[in-house]
Amino acid sequence: WLKCSRRGPNRDPGFTSVRGMADVAPTDNYGAWLKFAPSCMSDAQWEVAAETPEAVLSHRSCPWGGHLIKIDSKSIFIQQAPEDPTSVMVRPEVRAMVPPGLGRASGCEVDLQHLETYAPGDALIHRRNSMWILRLGAVLFGSGRHASEDRIYHKFPVSSQHRLYKDFPEPGDCTYFALEGFWTMRRVPGSVSHYRSVLVFNTPEDKWATWASPFYPGFTNMFHKVADKVLNGPTIRDLRATDANMYSVLTLQSFNRGHPMVPQSKPCEDSVTVAAGEHLGLVSWTRFKSDEKFHLSGYMRCFMERLGHQLKTYEVMDGRKLVNYQCVVVRQEWEQLRTSFYQAFKVQKAAYRHGNGGSKSPSLTEDASPRFLPGVHQGELQAPPKLFNTTVRKTFVELEEERPKRSTHLKRSLSTGEVMTCFV
Repeated sequence: WLKCSRRGPNRDPGFTSVRGMADVAPTDNYGAWLKFAPSCMSDAQWEVAAETPEAVLSHRSCPWGGHLIKIDSKSIFIQQAPEDPTSVMVRPEVRAMVPPGLGRASGCEVDLQHLETYAPGDALIHRRNSMWILRLGAVLFGSGRHASEDRIYHKFPVSSQHRLYKDFPEPGDCTYFALEGFWTMRRVPGSVSHYRSVLVFNTPEDKWATWASPFYPGFTNMFHKVADKVLNGPTIRDLRATDANMYSVLTLQSFNRGHPMVPQSKPCEDSVTVAAGEHLGLVSWTRFKSDEKFHLSGYMRCFMERLGHQLKTYEVMDGRKLVNYQCVVVRQEWEQLRTSFYQAFKVQKAAYRHGNGGSKSPSLTEDASPRFLPGVHQGELQAPPKLFNTTVRKTFVELEEERPKRSTHLKRSLSTGEVMTCFV
């Protein structure tokens, strides 16, 4: 539904040019955020600026530069809360499925477009928003030389990488990262429907506006209400249902006698011939990368390519790497190709038994429970996004070639809008 292309100055005159991403925060701080985020769930080393019955606004210096602001809502009631607490937020690529204009119609003034998925829960999102709460934040937390309409609430389109991590920083938590900030949801102990909400974002200068102190309690209370509205919006329950069914985890079993086989166009010295595959044109088979460690993601892509199909597979899901015998596929794409796969895979099983002896052969399981490698969540970027000027018409986005920067003094973007608006 989204078409992206690169065009130079001679673009289609039928397109209406809009301003693109002029100011972007560095994207190499994901690792720092991952290490720092768990400590943000504690009040230690944070200075309270405002406290209301619903939420607390606090701040502190940022270890890697600038200033940090935290808004901690102790309890937000989630209507029809999901059974799995990590599913209270939806992945960015699913959130962008909201039809253009629906956000503005509900008073939130947000449009999202999905540009690319790097892995489930990791996507490049193109968005435009001008939420009133973010305009207010620009005034309270911006400085004189940094306050402008494209700083916090981004009236003009911005493209950036968004990530959803599940079971982070603790099991049962879910955390959404976007540029210089994150939003964590944690179910309140003993409750099914109440969640603690912690939003943390970075400002470019290590300063705090004491002049705005009288306004902080009102802002904190209003932000709590906005968070409640975001988490109980008119589309969020449908999006959670879509998100839960978006992907399927595949598991390969019973291949302890060696790597499974893939079809081969011409026989070779180590190939296996199976007459049962003649009707499919799959007579010759060879072992898949026998000299390398097996990864189901690469095997499924190779297998389907040999059949003349393209299948996207992923090894990382919601920030964690799967074990080597599992991978993730988009359910809709898989359902279109699964019949062709199983017809050929049945022949593969015969080739495997013929080449190895015995009666056992690999089997594939769909909708398996994901199993992750032990260790921390993935911190590196899959593909660092570049700066693009954009041209938009309806659901089409044109990406222009990079041009020299207009100023040598680029400003870092405050990320309140990045983290908040992806849920509206």
